[in-house]
Amino acid sequence: MNDADSRVREQTERILNLLIALRAASGWIDRDSLKACMDEYAGLSDAAFDRAFSRDKRLLRDLGIEISTATWDDEFTGRNGYGYRITSDDYELPEIDLTPQEAAVLSVASRFWQDSALGEASGRALHKLRGLGIDLAESTDPLPARMRFGTETFAAALSAVNARRAVRFSYRKPGGVAGERRLEPYALLTRGDRVYLLGRDLDKEEIRTFRLSRISGTLSRVHGRKDGDYTVPEDFRPGDWFRPVHASGASTTAHLRLRPGSGDPLRRAGTPAGTDDAGWDLLALGYDDPEELAATLVGFGRAVEVDSPADLADALERMRGTTLAALTAAQDAPVAPDTPVEADAPDTEERA
Repeated sequence: MNDADSRVREQTERILNLLIALRAASGWIDRDSLKACMDEYAGLSDAAFDRAFSRDKRLLRDLGIEISTATWDDEFTGRNGYGYRITSDDYELPEIDLTPQEAAVLSVASRFWQDSALGEASGRALHKLRGLGIDLAESTDPLPARMRFGTETFAAALSAVNARRAVRFSYRKPGGVAGERRLEPYALLTRGDRVYLLGRDLDKEEIRTFRLSRISGTLSRVHGRKDGDYTVPEDFRPGDWFRPVHASGASTTAHLRLRPGSGDPLRRAGTPAGTDDAGWDLLALGYDDPEELAATLVGFGRAVEVDSPADLADALERMRGTTLAALTAAQDAPVAPDTPVEADAPDTEERA
């Protein structure tokens, strides 16, 4: 057995011993008792124990198991006492009966959260479900980057919805400048790879739709408001109130020219519209934000050109100019000379 295997085995034994000790205790178990019943902690100073115990708590938390902590006044020493235990609520789950389809949905959902601020919590939940014997098969196929909700904005919006927390944020509508909005969030809604926040706009006094990707900065609590101080109407259904025109502006059709054999992602999203005299393919593509579409088109270089509308063509040319200027500046920037190497310098192993 190599050193890595040995360390893994020792860590597993230590975590199991800690789990057994805290589950078997009839009440709170203090630091001295843990040091006395576990060889791994025996002989450690208080500071060393605190470091080791904190490490092991994190390992258990990653497995979905929380350690409860209590403090009290120790009448014998006159100092605060600390105790630990793992309660049934920390460790056990009620019986859960999922259909294969529901289990598959949970597994896919966890992959959506894995790169987001919710990744740690979703991972702990899956560990507990697998501990109940629920088969949550994991796919090794990577998710497309655009299908991941790996943003702090998403996590903050979800938290605000769950807490019924009135929030304010900076929001940019297509073609406009950013302005502050105040909202009582009701729900989050996904449409394809886009996520929208729905709720009552406190300034417009009506239910509005906001696309998360157009929120800049952070979601902050509205001054003077407390969590839970408003109620979502009982008859509210997100799908009934979804109004993308408020979030995205009126949809517009872009008329593009694509060099044959290029721009496959655009072709899949758009509608073919024939071929021009030069042999380029024509494509009609719906969009709602010229700046956003231009940022996509610039990645195809001169293999894609815009026939109309003019504001999209202008936005694309501006982005091309900005990109070219940045590349030119990077190319012309002075390069620091390499650090000279002594001719008789020993090799890496000798220096080490």
